[in-house]
Amino acid sequence: MATRDTIECPICHAVPARDRNLEDHLVMVHTKLRLAKFVVAETETLTEADISE
Repeated sequence: MATRDTIECPICHAVPARDRNLEDHLVMVHTKLRLAKFVVAETETLTEADISE
């Protein structure tokens, strides 16, 4: 029987309860400010790649 990888929250690394999906966890557990800060940090990390060669 195939198994799925456990999905964990990218912010707090908690595994959402079986009766909750990741979206529900993010909305119910994290504030808008925390979500915004996470998105900004991830975006900055992706755009600050080393371009020198």
